[in-house]
Amino acid sequence: MEERSRILAVDDAPDNLILLDKLLKRQGFEVINAGSGRECLSKVATDPPDLILLDVAMPEMDGFETLKHLKENELSKVIPVIILTANSKDAGSIEHGFSLGADEYLTKPIDQEELIARVRSILRAVKAEHEIEQVKADFQSMLVHDLRSPLSVITGVLELGVNGEFDQNPVEMKEFMNNALNTSQKMLGLINDILDVAKLEAGKLELNKQPNDLNAVVSSAVARLKILAREKGITLTVEEDHDIPVIELDSGKMDQVVTNLVTNAIKFTPKDGKITIRTYMKHFDHEIPGLGGDYAAFDVEDSGVGIPSDDIPMIFDRYRQARNSRTAVQKGTGLGLTIVKRVTETHGGKVFVESSLGKGTKFTVVIPVGKDEAESGS
Repeated sequence: MEERSRILAVDDAPDNLILLDKLLKRQGFEVINAGSGRECLSKVATDPPDLILLDVAMPEMDGFETLKHLKENELSKVIPVIILTANSKDAGSIEHGFSLGADEYLTKPIDQEELIARVRSILRAVKAEHEIEQVKADFQSMLVHDLRSPLSVITGVLELGVNGEFDQNPVEMKEFMNNALNTSQKMLGLINDILDVAKLEAGKLELNKQPNDLNAVVSSAVARLKILAREKGITLTVEEDHDIPVIELDSGKMDQVVTNLVTNAIKFTPKDGKITIRTYMKHFDHEIPGLGGDYAAFDVEDSGVGIPSDDIPMIFDRYRQARNSRTAVQKGTGLGLTIVKRVTETHGGKVFVESSLGKGTKFTVVIPVGKDEAESGS
């Protein structure tokens, strides 16, 4: 059962507190009351709420002074505050409240529907921010692990070499050195992913577009992954449309898109599963905003665990990973699909995803072949 949000209502008028208490409890909130600014600070210190409704006109310590103390305290400064005031025309007062850190400003008599709407909106935003912070923390934890592990392997191999462990066994030395090389390449790939995402988000990633054969790009990327698929007993099939014309694209970056999608499919497809990669032409008549004309397309379709429908809108967000149907989370940084989306869009294309739990997932990438006829004036 989801925990109820706790709201602290602060007002020196008992009738106002009774009204807020009944209104908020009817909406499913847990309510705490305080009759003064000092009582508010005391209750926040012992049991911080999720949100504070703070009246301005109170004796001894008014709402603004109370707000100032709340925002100066490390423990309470993150708690959102809605200021309540009877003065609806004092622009200076409103500006002062916002300058002190208020999140919203409502005037009395309170419109009950507006109050509830503002409260829910702020709490949703706070929840989303907390989720993002948790996702970032999880990502940083995975990143430290993913960098520390290969560094430990490389350091271990170097220490063995320095200590003369391989002096009499060059064959063993070569085996260990190959392992260290493969490990360092994986680590470099991870670092490059992080740098690519940073460049893409800053709009600084430059594409080296050249005339290229999409089939050749796809086939080359898939060929490198066949061994990985074979180890899991997965059938990897490529179906090419040889009528696709030569198109302008950055073959290195598009190779990265194909590699990320196929690697993802292998990761989430069980033993004896199937992955099909097919290329084809697709035409859009602006039925999807921003897409018009002829596009070269490719699908990466697997028979894997699928993606929960609630997760689909978020799978391209950086640091995020979808949960599989068994609710176990596959370890990784969650940057692969972010790169897929950003690189595709930088090419002027788009990525689509269809998925069904227990049946599989299909990613579709479309890249423009040329200018839309309607746009070119033909």
